[in-house]
Amino acid sequence: MAAPQAQQQGYDPTAKVLHWLTVVALVTQLVVGLTMDTGAAADRAEQAVDRAEERGEEAAEQEGEAAEEWFEAEIERREDAADALDDEPGRQELRDVASGSVLDDGVSGVETHVLLGLGLLLLGLVRIVRRRVVALPPWAEHLGPGQRRLEGALERAMLTLLLVVPASGLLLALLGEPLLVLHVGTQVVLAVVVATHVGLVLWHTVVRRHGHLGRML
Repeated sequence: MAAPQAQQQGYDPTAKVLHWLTVVALVTQLVVGLTMDTGAAADRAEQAVDRAEERGEEAAEQEGEAAEEWFEAEIERREDAADALDDEPGRQELRDVASGSVLDDGVSGVETHVLLGLGLLLLGLVRIVRRRVVALPPWAEHLGPGQRRLEGALERAMLTLLLVVPASGLLLALLGEPLLVLHVGTQVVLAVVVATHVGLVLWHTVVRRHGHLGRML
């Protein structure tokens, strides 16, 4: 059962903080997602293989044919592992985050993307739980019945997508490229929902001058 509406015109301070934290996290995530190098982990792995090959090749040759064959097989195994990272964007970064070794070589763009995704997932959970137990302010008087239904639907969609988009990203990191369409698709839906919400806020704040944005400031 939804929480009853509170008798105040604006949102409470905690709701405002959670709202603007979400805005900042989403904008940051967008910038990181558009600029990150998804092949960074594979590049680092390939560089490590090259260094190992340079250091060990001569020593293996000196130790005899068996050592040389073992060394060549080991280098080939490492090269295959490095190549596999190109087909599994985010998997190694997710492992680094889960193991706590994310800071060992500096935080990459993909690792930042993973961390922000986990943060957004947590924010979404907190906001959904809080929405069930904390009273909402009454609807703005200038919103008609249709606009209230639309705003309510947009809010429910945004909160749901705050869980679905990061979850699809985690599945992409775990299961690989086939999940890319799902992850990108949910991002597109979220972008449309957010754009519609922002458009309504600007309409009532800038065009109609209803002071709508002030409820969240």
